[in-house]
Amino acid sequence: MNDRILLVDDDYSLLKTLDRNLSFDFDVTICESGAEALELIANSEPFSVAMVDMRMPGMEGIKVIQKAREIAPNTVYLMLTGNQDLTTAMEAVNEGQVFRFLNKPCQMSDIKAAIHAGIKQHDLIISKEELLKKTFAGAISVLVEIIGFVDDPLVNLDDIQKTTETMLTECNVATDWRIALTSHLMVAGIPLLSPEYRAILASAPITSVDHRGAVKEMLRISSQLVRRIPRLEPIADQLDRMATDEIASGRCTASDDKIAQVLLISYYQSLLSRRGEDGGVVRSEIESIFSNVDRRLSDHLRLFAEARPKPTIETIPTTALVAGMIVAEDIRMPNGLLLIAAGRNLSPPMVTRLNNLAGLVTVKVEIPANLVAELVSH
Repeated sequence: MNDRILLVDDDYSLLKTLDRNLSFDFDVTICESGAEALELIANSEPFSVAMVDMRMPGMEGIKVIQKAREIAPNTVYLMLTGNQDLTTAMEAVNEGQVFRFLNKPCQMSDIKAAIHAGIKQHDLIISKEELLKKTFAGAISVLVEIIGFVDDPLVNLDDIQKTTETMLTECNVATDWRIALTSHLMVAGIPLLSPEYRAILASAPITSVDHRGAVKEMLRISSQLVRRIPRLEPIADQLDRMATDEIASGRCTASDDKIAQVLLISYYQSLLSRRGEDGGVVRSEIESIFSNVDRRLSDHLRLFAEARPKPTIETIPTTALVAGMIVAEDIRMPNGLLLIAAGRNLSPPMVTRLNNLAGLVTVKVEIPANLVAELVSH
């Protein structure tokens, strides 16, 4: 439990009184201005609760809380008010900016009770975030592994996530928990696609009407599946957004639209790379679809085209396989049965399966640059 609390008030004597009385129960930090509070929030360990005085010179409490929420949205905010500020305080509570307000003068027991309630609320917020980030992410990881065994997703999902996060950072768009889950769940519908759609996804030009239709159908089915999972409605909404024509043709400025556009660009970049296209072709074909994108996204595609290294392809023992390597040619059983198609990224379960497979000694793989050193060490 995080018991770090921040007290913000321009009355230094009141701050010291609060500090003396609350330090037995909480880890207390005090400051005398809104500007100092914002600096502390931005540059220190997270506070579970911040209690801010409404009336302060320079920056009033409600403004401090509005700015602080942009920096630390999980912190729970309490407000100290006078009688003349009750209307403002009640509006702040109703709008969700403030968890609770305390009317001056108030008893120390009431302040302690409000802080304890704030810490409990903070724990609930963090627990929800942990559920989304870890529990769901772990479950999704298992689901994606199963999808990978049933049908080839044709893309590197980890690369899509990494590329999306990089491009959004370059565009000054904040990333959140939705990126990782959407990056991996966008292909959930592939096993339910018709054979015709799967063939189009695998080999049709991405600039064709048929391929765009296949991508839309994949996203539509994925959205329907994801929407059945409680709390994952925002992921389904993002998948629906990615399927709209405006995301490809428009110059997206709204944050959610930009995220959808970048996810889709990252998908195409991974798909074309998986097909073995060189960086120049990847850039050219993506820009022909997204003709009106932010200049910074075009710059990213240009740098990708210039920096993409030539693949390292080797035939290595199955005992040297590492998750993240890419199958360079079909892996088959002695009787000809296809085990893993060329172009698939090896996951940990796949590596284990190949290690335990009798009669299979070597495998031809593409080795990403970051794994070359690891292979040498073996």
